[in-house]
Amino acid sequence: MISLYYERRHNVVMTKISGVLSSEDLDAHDLSVLLFLAGLMAGERPVRGLYDFSEVVALAVPVSRINQRGQRPAIIEGQRVVVAPPGAAGAEWAARLAEQRRAAGHSQPTIVATLEEAYRLLDLDNPQFDLADPAL
Repeated sequence: MISLYYERRHNVVMTKISGVLSSEDLDAHDLSVLLFLAGLMAGERPVRGLYDFSEVVALAVPVSRINQRGQRPAIIEGQRVVVAPPGAAGAEWAARLAEQRRAAGHSQPTIVATLEEAYRLLDLDNPQFDLADPAL
């Protein structure tokens, strides 16, 4: 399941992903973020991204799809922080995506192990995330 949140004061879009992550989930995520950003008219100041994969229990995304995804420019161009899925497979998945982005010459997100680390990196003091409406 994918949920999209927005923290207005710090201008951070957060994607929370739980359960089994599939290629279809990635497509749904991309569409939701694009629609939300279009409604937000984010051009005034850079939106930052937080991707919370800490509740992912299984990854059902083929390596070829991870490689393909890493070759594309990021939807959010500002600072991005990824909370890696738990376990060795999750860390490997996040590292593979970052490596593909690096090889393609794109900026890489910072990968961390916990949501608390992500909050620190993004300087989020007492964040108030609200459920984002992609059709905003």
